[in-house]
Amino acid sequence: MRAWTSILTVCLGLFVQSIPRCADAQSIDIVRLQAYLGSRSGPGTDPGYVDTLNALAHAFYGINADSAFFYSKKALEHATRMHYEKGESESWRMLGNTYELVGDYLSMLDSYHRSLTIAEKIGNTRLVARANVNIAMFYKQAGEYDRARQIMESVSDLCKRSGDSVQIAYVYSDLSDLAFRQGHYDSALAYARQALQVASRVKEAQAVAAFNNDIGRALAAMGSWKAAIEQYRQSLDYYQRANDRLGTATTCILLAQVCATSKDLPRALQYGNQAFKEAFSIKRDKEIGESSKVLADIYAAMGDDRHALQYFRYYKDFSDSLFKDQHRRQIFAMAARYDYEQKEARLRAQQVQKDELHAQSLRTATLGIVIAGLLIFFLCIIAILLMKSRRAERRMNQILVEKNEKIEEQKEAIEQQAVQLLLNNQQKDKLFSIVAHDLRGPLNSLKDLLGFLKEERLSEREICSMLNELRRNVDYSSELVSNLLFWAASQLNGFVVNPVVLPLQPLVTEVLALYSQQAQEKNVLLIQASGPRLCGYADKDMIQVVIRNLISNAIKFCRSGDSLNIGATLLRDEIEVCVVDTGIGIREDVLEKIRRNESVTSYGTAREKGTGLGLMLCKEFTEANKGRFRVESEWGKGCRCYFTIPLPPSSSSISV
Repeated sequence: MRAWTSILTVCLGLFVQSIPRCADAQSIDIVRLQAYLGSRSGPGTDPGYVDTLNALAHAFYGINADSAFFYSKKALEHATRMHYEKGESESWRMLGNTYELVGDYLSMLDSYHRSLTIAEKIGNTRLVARANVNIAMFYKQAGEYDRARQIMESVSDLCKRSGDSVQIAYVYSDLSDLAFRQGHYDSALAYARQALQVASRVKEAQAVAAFNNDIGRALAAMGSWKAAIEQYRQSLDYYQRANDRLGTATTCILLAQVCATSKDLPRALQYGNQAFKEAFSIKRDKEIGESSKVLADIYAAMGDDRHALQYFRYYKDFSDSLFKDQHRRQIFAMAARYDYEQKEARLRAQQVQKDELHAQSLRTATLGIVIAGLLIFFLCIIAILLMKSRRAERRMNQILVEKNEKIEEQKEAIEQQAVQLLLNNQQKDKLFSIVAHDLRGPLNSLKDLLGFLKEERLSEREICSMLNELRRNVDYSSELVSNLLFWAASQLNGFVVNPVVLPLQPLVTEVLALYSQQAQEKNVLLIQASGPRLCGYADKDMIQVVIRNLISNAIKFCRSGDSLNIGATLLRDEIEVCVVDTGIGIREDVLEKIRRNESVTSYGTAREKGTGLGLMLCKEFTEANKGRFRVESEWGKGCRCYFTIPLPPSSSSISV
């Protein structure tokens, strides 16, 4: 009682000295929240009413303990009545915060555990994280750093899963405080800066102020006093504007400590007195004790032993009683009992889960045995049917081989006839005859194959053999039809050229990708010469047909180990594209026919067919785009095909 009487006398004197600050005014948030409650006739069944009461309890934390108690208890009452479990959990947490404010640590810890139990029951990870943070702070104050860190690490995982950025910031702050208490100031500063970065990003002004204090405390411990004072002043400015007395008291204590350390005793005394007055106004024993201690140290440094002794007595009377022996045993007994109950509940839940998994495993095993028996039965039936079909296949194999030989003979005869027709008829008649011939063979083979498959007379190896042959024929037929369609369109409708600004490098890359598999099968190396990014002015589709035919022809007449190189050169007013291969080349008599624009039937190194239609298209499409086309070759030494396209006009804005 004597201590409080002396304190009251000192604080009245300090209050008279600190009149410059405005009278206690509620923050904008408090006014807004109270206005909302005033507009309501009653809580009814609206969870928002409970949330508003909890928000008010949070807003009054650090300003007025009685108001914080009033709103948190009222929130708990309404939440319990309407069975709003999320609101109950938050109300218990707000009560725990307020009990901590007045130093009732037993009630604080009980409230936090009640909040955590409800949050875990409803599966609200955000509330679980926040309750655990509060419990971890208790262990941190008690010096149980390992236990506090263990809880904070689990909270960090919960916050990341729930996306609670604000709570993650507070986790960083608590980790900073743990590092500071253990003397790891570099780690403390790094964690505090991470917390400030997150809080600034989500615009949490109260959190920013708290984390500025964390940064300042680490800087002060590392000897950067001026930087620490700057951080503290930012926090103090916020707390004074928000009328947060607890935050003001805490920050003034830190400022007094760093000013005293830097030998600025008058300013240290000013901050110490302000901290003492604010702590006394909210009856906060912890801060009263800390501010008394710092004032005692300041007066001792100033040589004022009388005041130093007076404030040291206040420090001894009001220092935090959280960890006095009897109280400490009660609190840790409560924590241990709660941990035991939680572990027992988890073990029961795990046993139930194991029993369920065991029963499910038995059901699965029984079902597996039944399914396995059915599978064995059906497999036996299938094996019998396969044995019968195998005997039929063997009988048909010889017939199939004979038919294949006849098909080959017929195909050779048809090819001879097609060549003869090309030699005797006009150019267009010859081209269409080639198409008829080249398409008929693969289609007949496909038809026969389908017939054999329907009759189930082929083995898998024979089917694969015929499919590979058909694939080569279809690839050739697809290329032939594509060229024929372009040629027919040009002959029937005339050339319709739509020139655009055409980057060559991506176009060549795209075409090479189409033939990479074909080249790989023949072991032909495809090379795209590096060079400047050239752009021509031509019809994209026509130039694509030209490049595709030249690359296809080159691969067709290359042997295993040969290479194909495509590059482009900038001339004075045009671009020259060259396709060079190291294949077998073209005979002189065939070369003369190509120059006369005649189609020529030829075979590649892997018996791929060619009609010369592709080279005809290359010449016609190049000339249609105002370019030139030529072929150079020497038998056995490869082939070089050139074509040119004009450069784009300087004023053109057309692009692909």
